[in-house]
Amino acid sequence: MKYDNDYLTQIRYVNQLNNIDIVLTNSAKSFRYFKNKRNRINFLIPTEKESKSFIGEDGTSKFTTPKSNLIEVSFQIIAKISRKDKPFSWLPFEELYITYPIFSGTSEFIFLDYSEPLSPELIENYKNIDYPFRKMDTAGIHKFNRTNLSIISIKDLNEDEDLDFEYWYAGISGIPFWIQHPDIPKCPKTGNLMHFVCQLNTSELVKVGQSNLKSAEDYFMQYNKSLRFWGSGSLYVFMEPISKVVGFIIQDT
Repeated sequence: MKYDNDYLTQIRYVNQLNNIDIVLTNSAKSFRYFKNKRNRINFLIPTEKESKSFIGEDGTSKFTTPKSNLIEVSFQIIAKISRKDKPFSWLPFEELYITYPIFSGTSEFIFLDYSEPLSPELIENYKNIDYPFRKMDTAGIHKFNRTNLSIISIKDLNEDEDLDFEYWYAGISGIPFWIQHPDIPKCPKTGNLMHFVCQLNTSELVKVGQSNLKSAEDYFMQYNKSLRFWGSGSLYVFMEPISKVVGFIIQDT
């Protein structure tokens, strides 16, 4: 790409066989150069040490999951992310409780308004949601045991000490590892691009501690034992700190 006076003036596609100038559309010509803030990958690593951020729940929170007739299964508390951990110091409040209806299926973002951080509300109108385990009690319980997280920058990893076990990280922050394709949402309230908070992965280490959910589907039992995002996917979490809207999407292979 070439910029003159901060405006895009040329795009050239180059590989081993081609050297082609791309015709700019009017919207492309209005694109202005800007510097993105550099982000560093941080790994969210399960630890036995006490931590501020963790997957699951500890039974002490006053957080209430969203209730809406737009989604006909219950939301689960997936994790708590603390602003006291340096990579999350930009969050607009002390603790972000990540919640998602993991027994639903949609390729779209689900947006929640966290203006009240302990009682977020569903926004938008969702039409393309299916229920692979059929519709469930929206007041049903499905809780994950607390798994503490150590937040370690990629530059601080010591291979001998930190990587010496299988499935060694439960998620990342800084830069998402997309399973399918990049999909950065715009806030439905402000129209601004949302900031990446973290990505949480399917993990056999995070066990279900309590559940009263039932399904006639045979394969429900494997989902009733540990944290799964569909088969073996990841949950991607984005936030617009001005509007306090959080967007969630799952990608899987």
